[in-house]
Amino acid sequence: MRVASATGGEQTPWIASSPTHQLNDANAAEPSSRPAADNRVVDLHSRGILPKDSSEQYEITFWNSIKDSNYPGDYEAYLKAYPNGRFATLAHARIDRLHAASAASAPMSAAPPATAPAPQAVKPVAPAAPPATAATAAQERPRPAATPAANPTPPATTAAVATAQKAPIHPPSAGESRDCATCPIMIAVPVGSFAMGSSIDDPSEKPVHHVTIGAPFAIGKFPVTVDQWNACVAANACQKLTPENNPNKAAPARDLSWDDAQQYVKWLSKITGKPYRLPTEAEWEYADRGGTATKYWWGDQMRKGNANCKDCGDPWHKEGPEAAGSFAPNPFGLYDMNGGVWEWTADCWHNTYQGAPVDGHVWDSPGCDMRVIRGGSWREGGDYMLSATRFKYSAGVRQSQDGLRVVKDLK
Repeated sequence: MRVASATGGEQTPWIASSPTHQLNDANAAEPSSRPAADNRVVDLHSRGILPKDSSEQYEITFWNSIKDSNYPGDYEAYLKAYPNGRFATLAHARIDRLHAASAASAPMSAAPPATAPAPQAVKPVAPAAPPATAATAAQERPRPAATPAANPTPPATTAAVATAQKAPIHPPSAGESRDCATCPIMIAVPVGSFAMGSSIDDPSEKPVHHVTIGAPFAIGKFPVTVDQWNACVAANACQKLTPENNPNKAAPARDLSWDDAQQYVKWLSKITGKPYRLPTEAEWEYADRGGTATKYWWGDQMRKGNANCKDCGDPWHKEGPEAAGSFAPNPFGLYDMNGGVWEWTADCWHNTYQGAPVDGHVWDSPGCDMRVIRGGSWREGGDYMLSATRFKYSAGVRQSQDGLRVVKDLK
C-alpha cells in the first residue's frame, strides 16, 4: 500500500503463493481431508465465469479491465464493488491523480467553448457489483488507455472518430422492417433448432444442449445506436448517455445497464404498439450463429475483418466501437453480433446450462440481479468473438462496454 501510494499508483506489488504439500491442522493427529470436488483445478483459460468460489478471480478480472483507464469513474466503480479490495489503495491514488491532472489542464481546454468537452459524469463498472442504477462497473473486459476527457483530443484521434461518425449504407435485407423513423431496423428470424453452448473450455458454456426456437421473432439488424437511444432521451423516457463514451451518433450506444435497456424497450413498445423486448440468451445465440454450428459464424478459425475487436482487423480504434454496420453481416443479415459492444439479454445468469430451457424462452429467477451479456466488445480479442461466449453483469450497473440489441415478437 505504501509503494502504491508513493508511486502514485505506478507500481503495484503483489504476491502469489501456493503450498507444495498438503497443509495439516496443527492440532490434528491426521492430515485434514477435503472432498475431491473442493480440490478441483480451475481452468484459467476460461473466457467466461469460472467455477464456484471464484470471487478472487472476479476482482482481479475487474481490475485488469480498468487498470489502464483514464476515467476516474472506472476506479470509483471498482471501489463500489470492492471497497476493501486488494487494489483499493491504488484505485484511490489513481482517482486523486486523474482529478489533479483534470484540474491542471482545465484552463488549457477552456478556450473555444464549442470544442471544450462536457463535464464528465462519474460512472462506475463490473461483474458481480451490487445494484447501483446510476453506477458503472466493469468486470472482465480489457480497457486500453484512453485520452482523459479533460485533455484536448490529439488531431489523429479526432480524425479517426470523425471518420467513424458516418454509418455505412447497406441495402435492405430480406424480411427487414422498421416501425418508426427513429426505431431500430428489424430482421425477421425463422424458427429452427440449434446446439447451444460449447464443450471446449468454459464451464459456463456447458453442457451443449439442443434448443428449438418455436416462435418467429425479429431482431435488430444492428445494435441500438447513440442516435436511436437519444430519441428515447428526447421523449424523457430514457436516461441520458454519458457523452465521453458516446461521441459517435452512428456507433452502438454504450455505458448502459440492463435496467436502462428495459426503459428503452418499454418506450419502443409504447410508441409503436408492438411487443419489443430484449432477446433471450437462446434467441441471441441462435440469431448470432445464423444457422451455423462452427465456433464463429464464419468458421472455426478467427478471420480478420468480421468483428470489431482489438485483434480482429481494421477498422479499429481504442477510443470506442466503430459505427454500426462497419463489418460483414452474418448469414441472417445481422451486423456486429460479435464485437462492438456486449449486448444485454433478458436471462438471469446461471453458472452452467444445467436445467436451461430447451424452447428458447427466457430463463429467469425471482429477485435476479445478475443478467447475461453476449457477443464481446471492441476491447476484447478474437477469443471473445465466439458464438458461445457469455458473461454476466449486475442489472443495475452501467459499464462502458455494454449496450443492447432489441427483439420484437412476431406472433
